[in-house]
Amino acid sequence: MIDLHAHTTVSDGGDSPTQLVRKAAEAGLWALAVTDHDNDAGCADAVAEGDRLGIEVVRGVEISCDVEDLIDRGYHPKQRPTMHLLGYFVPAEDNPLSSALAELQRARANRNQTMVQRLNDLGIPLTFEEVEREAGGPGAQIGRPHFAAVLVRHKAVPDYQAAFDQYLAKGAKAYIGRKLYKPHDAISLMASAGVVPVLAHPFTLQLGLDELESLIDELVEAGLAGVEGYHGDQSLEDQAPLRALARDKSLVISGGSDYHGDMVPDRRLPGGKRGVMVPPEALDELKLAASRLARAAS
Repeated sequence: MIDLHAHTTVSDGGDSPTQLVRKAAEAGLWALAVTDHDNDAGCADAVAEGDRLGIEVVRGVEISCDVEDLIDRGYHPKQRPTMHLLGYFVPAEDNPLSSALAELQRARANRNQTMVQRLNDLGIPLTFEEVEREAGGPGAQIGRPHFAAVLVRHKAVPDYQAAFDQYLAKGAKAYIGRKLYKPHDAISLMASAGVVPVLAHPFTLQLGLDELESLIDELVEAGLAGVEGYHGDQSLEDQAPLRALARDKSLVISGGSDYHGDMVPDRRLPGGKRGVMVPPEALDELKLAASRLARAAS
């Protein structure tokens, strides 16, 4: 069994990189990709633990992309869309992608400090240290859900949803936008580092199949190499059209549980919510795509 989409405490998962790999071993996995959001800092520890336990650990990342212009460009998402790009085989040595990810983390840290100040100005006496503890302690990646939990604890709002509605959602009183790459720029960054770009969970784009195909065609022109067609949140049957689309375009079909540990407890490792297993040849195809990138760069 393999799982090519899993998160740790370096982003929004519940397990440290080493804990994640141990749980993968206990679950009987022989290969695992660590794909934290906008951050590859947990890969080294995961690889070391994988070496110790005899599990192949793929250094990966999941980059959040700016797709606010989809509607302006003629697409018709059913809801506000999100796009994430998975990247596989991030180099251990210095590379353009890792440098860009580190810059994203610096920008995120500045944003979090500014959000704390804005909430203080609104009369809520929370501290950055409280939010940091909620996220898992110093060095953990802080996101709006951690702010929401602290706002509830301060009784500034009755519940998590109210925290977003009143303070944290886009346009709310304490919202501050974060730095995001356009999809084409993110793909270019990955390619410059020899990293294989794959469109994560395409269903979150909330597009019909025809529009999704049109968007994938745009991304393929930019260098997209694959599509996630075995995501644990949807049944194999529901994702069959995605896999057919990918095959028609000679794209790699990847997938995984999108495991987040206790943060999202119904996403099991492996299989996710719907028990969807990733065929082992998906990893072989990703390795072939990485080889093609390396040859193109030489």
